[in-house]
Amino acid sequence: MLLGYKKWDHAIELLPDSMPSSYKVYLLAPRVQNKLNAFLQENLDCSCICPSKSPMASPAFLIKKKDGSL
Repeated sequence: MLLGYKKWDHAIELLPDSMPSSYKVYLLAPRVQNKLNAFLQENLDCSCICPSKSPMASPAFLIKKKDGSL
C-alpha cells in the first residue's frame, strides 16, 4: 500500500548509466537487528512508512533507553 501523492513529493533524477556509490555495510548484533526488523514491520503494517526499491539505504539509529532496552 502506498502512502499516496503529496505536494512535496519529488523525483530524484539520476544520470544515465551512473552507478551507485559503494559504502561499507555495518552489521548489527542479532538482538538489535531483530528489534529493527520488528520496528520496520510494525510501521510498514500501519502505512507509516512504505517499501523502497532503492539500492541505497538510510541509516537507522537505535538508542538504548535508561532501563537498557532498545
